Amino acid sequence: MDEAGGLRPRPASGPRERRLASLLEARARASDETALRAVVEDAQLLGSLELAGLRADWQDVRRSRETGEGPEMIVALRRAKAAVDPQAPLSVAAIRAWHGALAGPVGFRRGERPREGAPPAPPELIESRIGLLETWLASRSGGDLRPEQAAALAMARIVEVLPFDDGNGRVARLAASHLMIRGGRRPPILVAADGPRLVDALQAAFRLETELLGTLLEEASDRALDVMIQALEKGEV
Repeated sequence: MDEAGGLRPRPASGPRERRLASLLEARARASDETALRAVVEDAQLLGSLELAGLRADWQDVRRSRETGEGPEMIVALRRAKAAVDPQAPLSVAAIRAWHGALAGPVGFRRGERPREGAPPAPPELIESRIGLLETWLASRSGGDLRPEQAAALAMARIVEVLPFDDGNGRVARLAASHLMIRGGRRPPILVAADGPRLVDALQAAFRLETELLGTLLEEASDRALDVMIQALEKGEV
């Protein structure tokens, strides 16, 4: 599997795929794919912070990649992104590792969390409910899911359970991205403007209707094409 998460143009190319292929061919540089992966990851990181209600600056995000320094929220999310092997199966340990990199070794939530509609999992059931997600994704039925379907299921389950006191959305987005990339898709770039649609899709997923969320993640993955094309056209990579 291409560890770039499917950044190369696909054989069944639409207009944007062909545009990307043309831009890459014109440059003929071996470093393009690494640089493209970096700009996509940075766009994804910025969008995740925006969805968490954390204001970040694009230049700070880009600079943090080069220097390893910057606002803690950026550095922590970048650290979390690197905390799990891209080819590892989604597991309780991976979810713990992402959150530990974000917030330190605080562990699962130990108090109740109110929520309208279906309440989150009681603290004593958090680990077992996340464990059910791990088991199901590792099953034959889980293996039959398309990457965006598996990603939607994981994101919805994590947000439904709310395993942590803080950072659940960021961890859920890391999990969804992990499954998309592991399945050979481009990383999904969700941004602040997706917020209302994401909320509606998650509410539907809580009712076991994951199609809306899967579609959103598939479109967010496709958004990576626009990010790469724009970066190449502007000479940023």
